[in-house]
Amino acid sequence: MTIIVMTREMGTLGKEVAREFSRRQGIGVIHHELIHSAHDRMANNQESDVYRFLEGSEEELAKWRNNRAQDGYLTAEEIYELALEDNVLIRGWGAARLLKSVPNILSVRVCAPMDFRIRQMMERLGVGAREAQREIERSDAAHSRTFLRFFETDWRDPLNYDLVLNTAHLSPTTCADILVDAAANPAFAGTEATRNELHDRLLEARISTAINADASLGRQGQHIQIKIQDGDVRLYGVVTNGQSSQTAERIVAAQNGVSSVQNEIARINRFSN
Repeated sequence: MTIIVMTREMGTLGKEVAREFSRRQGIGVIHHELIHSAHDRMANNQESDVYRFLEGSEEELAKWRNNRAQDGYLTAEEIYELALEDNVLIRGWGAARLLKSVPNILSVRVCAPMDFRIRQMMERLGVGAREAQREIERSDAAHSRTFLRFFETDWRDPLNYDLVLNTAHLSPTTCADILVDAAANPAFAGTEATRNELHDRLLEARISTAINADASLGRQGQHIQIKIQDGDVRLYGVVTNGQSSQTAERIVAAQNGVSSVQNEIARINRFSN
C-alpha cells in the first residue's frame, strides 16, 4: 500500500519527479485541484495554459484530460476514494493538506526558488522573464486562495508536509531516489489504521455533502459539525429548530457504513438575547 500526495508548483520540475517515481514504482499519477462539489467542477472547466505547461505535449495533455480527476478537479470524497484504492500518487492542490493527518501517507512538497522557476518557464514556453514570472505568480495566488478557502493555512508552510524537495539543488532523478527510499520506510507503509481512517474520512465527506445538499436544512446544515471514529458518528453544532437536528440525524443514519449516531446538536432560540 503506497499513497503519496504531492504539490503541483509551476516551474519546479515536479512533473518530472512524479513521472520518474511513478515509472520506478509502477503506480499511477492523478493530477487534481480540490473543489467543494461536483457542481463546482462545471464552473471551473476552463483549461488554462498552466496545465499545458505542467503536462507538456498534446498527447500528455489529452491523457490528463481523461484521467480519473475528470478535467483536473476532485472533491474531498473523490480524493479519499482514490487513496483507498492504494498505490497512487495524487499530485495537485488539496490532497497534501487534506490527507496530512492520515497515518502512513507520505506528503511531499516539490519546490524551487523563483529565479529557477522563471528560467524553467522561459525555456519551456519560449517567453520572457516578466511573462514567465507573471504566470507563476498568478498560479501561486490561485493556489493560495484554494488553501485559505479550504484549510485556512499557507501551502508554503513546511509543517504541512513530511518531506520538502528543492529541485534547484536536487535533480528530478535524485528526488525520485529519495521518494523511493521514503516510500519503502515502514513509517509510510499502509496499515489497517490507515484504511480505517480513510473510510471514516470518506464517510464524513459523504455525510457532509448530503447534509449540505438537503433543501429542508438550508443554511442550518452549515452549522452542523461531524466527527467519526470507526463508523460511529457524532453530530454537534447549533440549529434554530429541532426539526433540523432530526433531519440531520436521519440523513446520517441512512448512509452506508454508519455504526451509530450520537446527536449532540444544540437548539437555540433565534430571538433570544
